[in-house]
Amino acid sequence: MQRVICMLGDPILRKKASDIKEFDASLQTLIDDMIETMDASNGIGLAAPQIGVCLNLFVLRNYLDIDSDEVELSDPEVYINPKITYRSQEVELDEEGCLSIPGVRASVYRPQVVHIEALDRHGKSFKQVIEGFNARVRLHEFDHLNGILFIDLISKNERKKMKADLQKIEENTKKSLGA
Repeated sequence: MQRVICMLGDPILRKKASDIKEFDASLQTLIDDMIETMDASNGIGLAAPQIGVCLNLFVLRNYLDIDSDEVELSDPEVYINPKITYRSQEVELDEEGCLSIPGVRASVYRPQVVHIEALDRHGKSFKQVIEGFNARVRLHEFDHLNGILFIDLISKNERKKMKADLQKIEENTKKSLGA
């Protein structure tokens, strides 16, 4: 089932997510719903807080080929209770966007290489070494689990340029939340 994506201004996007302890049917349904929501929204990653569930969980699809005209994506991957165990000193500047901040894009510095440990949808642990854009996606989603948005990582000047767009999204969110 497709879920509603929480937008900038929703307080849940600023909360630290809680670890998952039970791998039951409701968790499997949540994971399936997140993948469906991500795909329906043309996203490549989605964290549980973005759909109003404050749990340490994100899903994503890797870019397999980004040099051709058509982007090829992997099967969905699930990260439960993830930990970033290494971030390279070398960083890259690249543009990011977010399903929770529609229409806004900005350049963000991120480490080129990350090591990540997590549990899959069945509770089995795994480790990965990821580079480039796919590392960026994991860091972006991992930040969501800690209440951090990509706009928090940009320069003040860049943020000033998008201030009106951000305020409009936040105002619409407050109206929809009844605040």
